[in-house]
Amino acid sequence: MSLGDFLSKFIQTTDYPTLDAMQYLMKNLGSPEKKLKFVHIAGTNGKGSICEMLNKVLMLSNYKVGKFISPHLFVSNESICINNIQITDTEFLKYKDTFEKLSQNYFEETGRKVTRFEILTSLAILYFSQNNCDIVILETGLGGLYDCTNIVDSLISVFGSISLDHTAILGNTIEEIATQKAGIIKSNSNTVIFEQPALPIIEKTCKEKNSNLNIIKNTEISNYSFDRDYQYFDYLDYKKLVINLKGKKQIENASIVVKCIEILNNNGFDISKNNLYEGIKNITHPARFEKIHANPTIIFDGAHNENAMINFVETVKNLYKTESKSFLVSIITTKNYKTILNILLQTFENSTFIFTNGTDDNKFFKGQLLYDYAKSLNSSNKLELEAFENGLLKMNSEINFVIGSFYSYEKAKKLLK
Repeated sequence: MSLGDFLSKFIQTTDYPTLDAMQYLMKNLGSPEKKLKFVHIAGTNGKGSICEMLNKVLMLSNYKVGKFISPHLFVSNESICINNIQITDTEFLKYKDTFEKLSQNYFEETGRKVTRFEILTSLAILYFSQNNCDIVILETGLGGLYDCTNIVDSLISVFGSISLDHTAILGNTIEEIATQKAGIIKSNSNTVIFEQPALPIIEKTCKEKNSNLNIIKNTEISNYSFDRDYQYFDYLDYKKLVINLKGKKQIENASIVVKCIEILNNNGFDISKNNLYEGIKNITHPARFEKIHANPTIIFDGAHNENAMINFVETVKNLYKTESKSFLVSIITTKNYKTILNILLQTFENSTFIFTNGTDDNKFFKGQLLYDYAKSLNSSNKLELEAFENGLLKMNSEINFVIGSFYSYEKAKKLLK
């Protein structure tokens, strides 16, 4: 049995947003979370990039690094890695009976079923503990306060960009969403954030919990430039930093990583400046402005909410000002398709937009709905309606983009291969 097959046996969500099940699992697994050091990362956008950069820098510094991320792109095993090596199905099977028994016991005692994300998170923490990881980079799944990952006592709480997303669950305002995400801040810890509208909520929580708040300011970034391969910048005394991730928001994420490394060095770690520079320069992050085909050039970007889409279009404008462009668009039903399409069609002119049903009838808006709304905007763009496969294989502009959801990444890669 694969890890994915096992997880599919459990319910996906619950109507009871508490940490009760996680506390039960941790207690009955011997409290593995208490044997590890964590950097805990929350935010609407940027979490994954921050995770990958921290992971790379720490690995270069010869630390054994556990990494927990979600969602996966191909298989569930991607979510649990040690030094970038995924947990295998063979390794997972050692824990299968334990989690089956615990989930059954919890249901018998409480009448509540354990969710698949609670199982996955618990498995990750147990696996990292039993393999004696020096540090764990832990990405939240959704929100923070009641997120399964919030069972840990982290050394550093980190926040990427916080904006409107998952409003049905987290709240309808930046303040409500930031309050949920601020739930990961621990007493007498460290917190790192780039200045943004959500900052007052983070400041308030840090004051209440006596967490040392590190705010990175726009004015601390200087000498910014870019080409099609790299971005270059200075952050305070760190001169001539280089990053190959695309989009100016990645400069903010890289600065957050620099500050986290400083804090770790003040807490018993030994990470050289060379390893820091090399780590953020050479990081790769699948599905984030990733070139997935060379001729014609096809770039995949998982931008799926307003904030991410704004960053995406700015990056495209900066890197590809004159080239002809086409966009293959698929959007899952939990997102605001009108906002996303407004940003896209009002930014680009005389481009081709191909709308699809996506790669899963149960997850995606119908392409016809997207097409009809785009048509109502009366733009100068060429609009088409196609099946995902047909749309992808007919892309032949100078620069082509597959956008709107991470869920279409696997299908796009397989078709192009």
